[in-house]
Amino acid sequence: MKKKLLALACVFSMVASMSFTAFADETEAAGDVEMVEATADVNGDGKIIVGYISKNLTDPFHGPINEYAQKTLDQMVEDGVIDEWTGILDGNTDGPTQIDRSADCIAKGCDFVIILPCEAVASDPAVTSMAEAGINVIVVNSKTESTDDVALTYCGSDDVYAGELLGQWVLDNCPDGGKFLHCNGVLGNSAQIQRTEGMHNILDPHPEFEMVGDEDTQWKGDLAATAAENYIGMYGDELVAIICDNDDMSSAAQTACNSMGRSDIICVGVDGNQHPLEMIRDGELKGTVLQDGVGQMTAGIDTIVQVINEGKCAKNVTVPFVMITEENVGDYLK
Repeated sequence: MKKKLLALACVFSMVASMSFTAFADETEAAGDVEMVEATADVNGDGKIIVGYISKNLTDPFHGPINEYAQKTLDQMVEDGVIDEWTGILDGNTDGPTQIDRSADCIAKGCDFVIILPCEAVASDPAVTSMAEAGINVIVVNSKTESTDDVALTYCGSDDVYAGELLGQWVLDNCPDGGKFLHCNGVLGNSAQIQRTEGMHNILDPHPEFEMVGDEDTQWKGDLAATAAENYIGMYGDELVAIICDNDDMSSAAQTACNSMGRSDIICVGVDGNQHPLEMIRDGELKGTVLQDGVGQMTAGIDTIVQVINEGKCAKNVTVPFVMITEENVGDYLK
């Protein structure tokens, strides 16, 4: 354990997005963050083993998160901060698969498991089973039903606020109102639920806007592009905006609109992946809501370090969303 504590400085030198420990110390002093006590070596075997259950290995949004986790956890093993980790266990965007991966982590004797849930309900047994086994469960990016009750900590962003940013962007850029289409993520995912809620919070009080479609487009760009084409065909010039729960969909929908001579349609989504940022730079897309997924994972991994070092951590860490437009896109392009 002494070696692990001495190696902490090496880990913190790698943190790219935020220092969770500094954040927690400052906000704890200010009384803004609920702190919880935790034991690092939960089974008392003298080893710290970390599990990692991804949402998937394919999404443009999750790729950099997985890459950052791989590099950071490998370094933590090398520096002696932890003894081993499972490698990235593919959740395959499937609740039952994540439940199977959680069983693997329990059998492995993990002390901590980082999980990025696929769905609020279907992935919940993965979280609850690990918590019942005594594992410190760190939920990142989106919640399951029991996250607030049984997880050690949640590191993510306020998806209701993201939805409100989407709605406000449409409100600001379509001052005369009109018809709009909503393209959902996977139904039942907490981000899909909460972003939809935020969108309605902003636009429902404005009768000049009418939602004419609420499509189950499953985070997929091809489905959003098809929906865009269909709704342009149905509503023509009356369609003024397409609000998407992620940027794979918004960038594909905007490309479809542009190809049909309807670059006037406002398409907007969440994530701030490289491709939509390039589209904003090139004038093909007006805006996106940046979600700092690497910052969320940084907070999750820093939670492990803090528990090892201090025996406590924050119950919740919120990483802010940022509205990206042509004015600030240069600050976020790689």
